[in-house]
Amino acid sequence: MGRFSDNLRRGLYAFMAGRNGMDALAQYALGAGIILTVLDFFFGSLLLSLLSLAFLVYSLFRCYSRNIGARATENARFESWLRKPRAALARLRGRWARRKDVKYLKCPQCGQPLSVPRGKGTLRVTCPKCHAQTTVKS
Repeated sequence: MGRFSDNLRRGLYAFMAGRNGMDALAQYALGAGIILTVLDFFFGSLLLSLLSLAFLVYSLFRCYSRNIGARATENARFESWLRKPRAALARLRGRWARRKDVKYLKCPQCGQPLSVPRGKGTLRVTCPKCHAQTTVKS
Protein backbone atom coordinates (compact mmCIF):
# COMPACT_ATOMS: atom_id res chain seq x y z
CA MET A 1 0.00 0.00 0.00
CA GLY A 2 2.92 2.31 0.61
CA ARG A 3 4.08 2.15 -3.01
CA PHE A 4 0.61 3.05 -4.32
CA SER A 5 0.33 6.15 -2.09
CA ASP A 6 3.87 7.24 -3.04
CA ASN A 7 3.07 6.88 -6.75
CA LEU A 8 -0.19 8.77 -6.29
CA ARG A 9 1.58 11.57 -4.44
CA ARG A 10 4.29 11.83 -7.12
CA GLY A 11 1.64 11.86 -9.85
CA LEU A 12 -0.29 14.65 -8.10
CA TYR A 13 2.89 16.69 -7.66
CA ALA A 14 3.71 16.25 -11.34
CA PHE A 15 0.17 17.21 -12.38
CA MET A 16 0.11 20.36 -10.22
CA ALA A 17 3.60 21.50 -11.27
CA GLY A 18 3.32 24.90 -12.97
CA ARG A 19 -0.28 25.42 -11.89
CA ASN A 20 -1.70 28.17 -9.69
CA GLY A 21 -3.02 26.09 -6.79
CA MET A 22 -5.39 27.27 -4.07
CA ASP A 23 -5.07 31.00 -3.40
CA ALA A 24 -7.30 33.28 -1.32
CA LEU A 25 -9.71 34.08 -4.16
CA ALA A 26 -10.13 30.39 -4.97
CA GLN A 27 -10.78 29.65 -1.29
CA TYR A 28 -13.45 32.34 -1.07
CA ALA A 29 -15.04 31.12 -4.33
CA LEU A 30 -15.05 27.55 -3.02
CA GLY A 31 -16.58 28.67 0.29
CA ALA A 32 -19.26 30.70 -1.50
CA GLY A 33 -20.03 27.71 -3.72
CA ILE A 34 -20.39 25.39 -0.73
CA ILE A 35 -22.62 27.87 1.15
CA LEU A 36 -24.80 28.36 -1.92
CA THR A 37 -25.02 24.57 -2.38
CA VAL A 38 -26.26 24.18 1.20
CA LEU A 39 -28.78 27.00 0.71
CA ASP A 40 -29.91 25.36 -2.53
CA PHE A 41 -30.44 22.12 -0.63
CA PHE A 42 -32.90 23.88 1.68
CA PHE A 43 -34.62 26.20 -0.81
CA GLY A 44 -34.29 24.30 -4.11
CA SER A 45 -33.82 27.33 -6.36
CA LEU A 46 -32.46 27.06 -9.91
CA LEU A 47 -30.64 30.38 -9.44
CA LEU A 48 -28.86 29.10 -6.31
CA SER A 49 -27.89 25.92 -8.16
CA LEU A 50 -26.41 27.87 -11.07
CA LEU A 51 -24.59 30.32 -8.80
CA SER A 52 -23.11 27.55 -6.66
CA LEU A 53 -22.00 25.66 -9.77
CA ALA A 54 -20.44 28.83 -11.20
CA PHE A 55 -18.48 29.52 -7.98
CA LEU A 56 -17.28 25.91 -7.74
CA VAL A 57 -16.19 25.80 -11.40
CA TYR A 58 -14.43 29.16 -11.03
CA SER A 59 -12.57 27.86 -7.98
CA LEU A 60 -11.41 24.78 -9.92
CA PHE A 61 -10.43 26.96 -12.88
CA ARG A 62 -8.25 29.11 -10.62
CA CYS A 63 -6.61 26.06 -9.01
CA TYR A 64 -5.69 24.35 -12.27
CA SER A 65 -4.80 27.45 -14.27
CA ARG A 66 -1.29 27.60 -15.72
CA ASN A 67 -1.41 31.39 -16.21
CA ILE A 68 0.07 32.11 -12.80
CA GLY A 69 0.82 35.79 -13.51
CA ALA A 70 -2.78 36.67 -14.34
CA ARG A 71 -4.11 34.67 -11.37
CA ALA A 72 -1.62 36.37 -9.03
CA THR A 73 -2.73 39.80 -10.27
CA GLU A 74 -6.40 38.91 -9.72
CA ASN A 75 -5.62 37.55 -6.26
CA ALA A 76 -3.64 40.67 -5.30
CA ARG A 77 -6.55 42.88 -6.41
CA PHE A 78 -8.94 40.72 -4.37
CA GLU A 79 -6.68 40.87 -1.30
CA SER A 80 -6.42 44.67 -1.54
CA TRP A 81 -10.22 44.87 -1.81
CA LEU A 82 -10.53 42.76 1.38
CA ARG A 83 -7.94 44.75 3.36
CA LYS A 84 -10.33 47.40 4.77
CA PRO A 85 -13.11 44.99 5.85
CA ARG A 86 -10.53 42.71 7.50
CA ALA A 87 -8.99 45.65 9.39
CA ALA A 88 -12.43 46.82 10.54
CA LEU A 89 -13.25 43.31 11.74
CA ALA A 90 -9.93 43.11 13.59
CA ARG A 91 -10.68 46.44 15.31
CA LEU A 92 -14.12 45.18 16.37
CA ARG A 93 -12.60 41.97 17.72
CA GLY A 94 -10.04 44.00 19.69
CA ARG A 95 -12.73 46.26 21.12
CA TRP A 96 -14.79 43.23 22.10
CA ALA A 97 -11.79 41.60 23.80
CA ARG A 98 -11.04 44.79 25.82
CA ARG A 99 -14.66 45.67 26.63
CA LYS A 100 -14.27 44.92 30.35
CA ASP A 101 -11.16 47.07 30.78
CA VAL A 102 -11.83 49.98 28.42
CA LYS A 103 -14.83 52.24 27.83
CA TYR A 104 -15.28 53.50 24.28
CA LEU A 105 -16.94 56.81 23.43
CA LYS A 106 -17.01 59.42 20.68
CA CYS A 107 -15.89 63.00 20.83
CA PRO A 108 -19.03 65.15 20.95
CA GLN A 109 -17.55 67.70 18.53
CA CYS A 110 -15.73 65.75 15.82
CA GLY A 111 -16.91 62.16 16.34
CA GLN A 112 -13.39 60.77 16.85
CA PRO A 113 -13.49 57.42 18.73
CA LEU A 114 -11.96 57.74 22.19
CA SER A 115 -11.18 55.18 24.88
CA VAL A 116 -10.76 55.52 28.64
CA PRO A 117 -9.93 52.90 31.27
CA ARG A 118 -12.93 51.57 33.18
CA GLY A 119 -13.29 51.98 36.92
CA LYS A 120 -11.25 55.17 37.30
CA GLY A 121 -14.13 57.44 38.30
CA THR A 122 -14.88 60.72 36.53
CA LEU A 123 -12.23 61.63 33.97
CA ARG A 124 -11.57 64.67 31.83
CA VAL A 125 -10.75 63.44 28.32
CA THR A 126 -9.08 65.57 25.65
CA CYS A 127 -9.73 64.61 22.03
CA PRO A 128 -6.43 64.20 20.14
CA LYS A 129 -8.02 65.41 16.91
CA CYS A 130 -9.92 68.61 17.83
CA HIS A 131 -8.58 69.11 21.41
CA ALA A 132 -12.10 69.40 22.86
CA GLN A 133 -12.33 68.42 26.51
CA THR A 134 -15.10 66.17 27.79
CA THR A 135 -15.89 64.89 31.25
CA VAL A 136 -16.96 61.23 31.33
CA LYS A 137 -17.62 58.67 34.02
CA SER A 138 -15.59 55.55 33.47
